[in-house]
Amino acid sequence: MITVALTKGRLFKDFTDYLENNDLTQYIKPLSEETRSLYTVVDNVKFIFAKGPDVPTYVESGVADIGIAGSDIIAEDKFNILNVSQLPFGDCHFSVAGLPGQGEMKTIATKYTNVASKYFREKKMDVSLVHLNGSVELAPLLGLTDGIVDIVQTGNTLKDNGLIEYEKIMDIHARLIANKRTFYTKEDEIYKFLTEIGVF
Repeated sequence: MITVALTKGRLFKDFTDYLENNDLTQYIKPLSEETRSLYTVVDNVKFIFAKGPDVPTYVESGVADIGIAGSDIIAEDKFNILNVSQLPFGDCHFSVAGLPGQGEMKTIATKYTNVASKYFREKKMDVSLVHLNGSVELAPLLGLTDGIVDIVQTGNTLKDNGLIEYEKIMDIHARLIANKRTFYTKEDEIYKFLTEIGVF
């Protein structure tokens, strides 16, 4: 049996949509069932459900053999894993956003302080970062910061809160990641699963 770490968030819906679009019915129903269980087993594959930032940790430790994670998570933190390949779903991007007419941005709220720090450092901009864990759109609305760095998919959340994108930082995609040891010791089982879902 192999173990696959998934996140029960935006990326999970993109993954199940991908399965449905490719008629992979043996996985769709078990993964789509409403349940409080943190894992499910389909054939010889155990799927575990974790928070997005924790998926690489489960893979790194060997609790999971492979996982699906956003490249945003991999860009923000360092993990001792195999970053195997880009997957054909989960597309979005990092952007700098703020209120219309905002002048020079000196303060930025973000969950992704490492990504933001690297970006502004490369731009040679002196910016103070405020770390927030969620609803970063509130920060410029309430005057906490001049702008934000956040993930943008459709742009609807920014629009609904009266914010606009100023600069795109980088593209984000779903990535297949793997444990450095079990990717090889369970090579046959992993390859069979990845071939079934059309990744390899």
